[in-house]
Amino acid sequence: MSNPLLPPPSAAPTSMPARLLETLDRANLPLLASALSFDAMLALIPIAILGIAGLGVALEATSFMGTQDAGALFTKFLPAHVHGIDSDPFILVEGLIEKIRGYRSRLTWLAVPAFLWFSTRLFSAVRVCLSQVFQVRERSAPGGLVLAYILSYLIAKGRDLLMVAVLLAMLLVNTVLSGVIALLTAEGVYLEPPWTFLLSTGGRILGEGLTLAFGVGLFFMLYRFASPKRMAWRGALLASGVATVGFEIAKRLYGLYLATSVRGGQFSVDANVGAALLFVLWIWYMSLVFLIGAAVADVWDRTRAAKLAHVPIPPSHPPATSEA
Repeated sequence: MSNPLLPPPSAAPTSMPARLLETLDRANLPLLASALSFDAMLALIPIAILGIAGLGVALEATSFMGTQDAGALFTKFLPAHVHGIDSDPFILVEGLIEKIRGYRSRLTWLAVPAFLWFSTRLFSAVRVCLSQVFQVRERSAPGGLVLAYILSYLIAKGRDLLMVAVLLAMLLVNTVLSGVIALLTAEGVYLEPPWTFLLSTGGRILGEGLTLAFGVGLFFMLYRFASPKRMAWRGALLASGVATVGFEIAKRLYGLYLATSVRGGQFSVDANVGAALLFVLWIWYMSLVFLIGAAVADVWDRTRAAKLAHVPIPPSHPPATSEA
C-alpha cells in the first residue's frame, strides 16, 4: 500500500528522448564512464609497449615493399597536416617512428601477461557497466558459496579472454586492410588498372567505408556478446551505429585540434600538454558514447517489447513505494 504522504508516482515518459534521459539519469552514465575510462587507460600501457615492439617489426617489413620512407605506412594514419616543417604538430611522433626501427625490449615479455590481465579487467568493467545500463544480473554458478564464486570467476575470465581474442583478430584484419590501402596509395607507388581506383574519390570513400564498417562491427560484438543480456541484433546494430558516429566525431575533432593547435614557428610544449589532456578526455568521452549507445538500445528494446505485448511502456526503474 502506498504512503498517502508521498506524491503519486509519475507515469513513464512516452517519448523516446524522455525515456533515454530517464535511463541516463538512472544509470548515472558519467560515473560509469569514469570507471570504464580508468580501466581503459590501464590497458593502454601494455598495449603501447606491444604496439611499439610490433611497430619496429612492421617498419622493417615495409623496407621490402619498395617504399622509400619506412615510416610512410604509419604516418598515413595521422590526421592531415604539412610534413617537414618546424610547426608540424606531429614532428615528435614522426621522429619517434623513425627511431624505433627494430625496437626490442624485455618489457615486451612483461607486457604480454600485463595486457592479458588488464584487457580482461577492461572487459569485466564493460560487462558490469552494461549490466547497470540494462538492469540485469549475471546468473550465479551452481554449488556452494565458495565453489560458485570460483566457477563464476573462471567463466567470466574465460569469456573475457574469448572476447579479447575475437577483437584482436578483428583489429588485425582491419590493420592489414588499412596498411595495404595506405601502401597502395603512398607517394611514389605506381598502380595499374583497376587498382588506380584507390587513388580516386571512390577509393577514399571505400577506405572511409571500411573504417566505419569496422567500428560498427567492433561495437556490435561488444553490445551483443559482452553483456549478460543477449541483446537483439537490431538493437545491437542501432547501438553500434550511435557509438561509431560518436567515435568518428571525436576522432576528427581530436585531429583538428592537433592540426590547428600550433602557433608560431615551433611546436609548443603547451600543445603537447593540451593534446595529452585532451586524449584523456577523449577516452572518457568514448566510454560515455559507448554507454549512451547501450542506453539507446535498451530504450529501443523496451519500447519494442512493450509494443509487441500491447502493454504500456514500463519505466526504466520502478517508482518508490512504502508499505503501510
